[in-house]
Amino acid sequence: MKDSLRLIYMAGGANYTLIPLKRILESKHELIKVYTKCPKPTGRGKKILANSLQSFLEEKKIPFSIPDNLKSEEEIKKIKNLKPDIILVFSYGNILPKSILDIPKWGCINIHASLLPKWRGASPVQYSLLNNEKVTGYSIMLMNEKVDEGNILFKEKVKIEKNDDTQTLLKKITTQASILILDIIENFVKGIIKPFEQNHNMATYTKIIKKHETYLDFNETADNILGKIRAFNPNPGSKCFINGELVKIIKAKKELLNQNENIPGTIVDDKLLISCKVDGIRPSIIQRSGKKPLELSKVLNGWKVTPGTIVKSKL
Repeated sequence: MKDSLRLIYMAGGANYTLIPLKRILESKHELIKVYTKCPKPTGRGKKILANSLQSFLEEKKIPFSIPDNLKSEEEIKKIKNLKPDIILVFSYGNILPKSILDIPKWGCINIHASLLPKWRGASPVQYSLLNNEKVTGYSIMLMNEKVDEGNILFKEKVKIEKNDDTQTLLKKITTQASILILDIIENFVKGIIKPFEQNHNMATYTKIIKKHETYLDFNETADNILGKIRAFNPNPGSKCFINGELVKIIKAKKELLNQNENIPGTIVDDKLLISCKVDGIRPSIIQRSGKKPLELSKVLNGWKVTPGTIVKSKL
């Protein structure tokens, strides 16, 4: 292998996608271009603001592109002219056509935030939390035309702590993957790491989280409710209606209700303990409509919610 590889980095643009990028910039390898996605309109005014990755690239004057169509002959020609040795992909959100997968000398390599073949698809971290798993991990894989079905170069486990949510777990996974990613790429190019096929019979799948799935139904167990709260933080957030007002529950903890005779969704004390089908959850950080997230004690200072109030999943 030559001493320095020519790398293209493709990522969606969330803050955590900066971690592998910075690792490349600190290395001996040459970052020839970055590809990211067009940011979505945000806020009440629906303004289009640069994503975290784009802002960093502009600040550091690193060449980047936000292509309209990766399948266009013009875009494919541009990538061919860059003559990349490897394209590193992480949380990009765009499917690469075969015409691009075939360009790099050593292929396209993806960082996937699960232990493949478990949790293929768009939401692996969220599904790990939704299922209250204790361990997840990441996989470094060679990409092919099928979603997350390529051969594996490396896998490593990551422990899920009780207080982890999607934000903290993604950062933990990304940080650990970024420490090793360039060593893995180098050892693959040298022939030290041999790709191995996934066991496709063991595959499980995720899907994009839909808005209606984020409304909490307390006719589920406290474990299930807590899994949703953790999975949907920070975006899109777990929602419910209290006194007819839309409220996001940002963080919460499970509490045992051994003699729970309350209707699921009932607030059972003056500190917002909510009864579930089994046990209960007590929010610790919530966000009222149009307001910032606050600790529960501050929210309840001036907001009266009486025991017996029913928390609803819809109006």
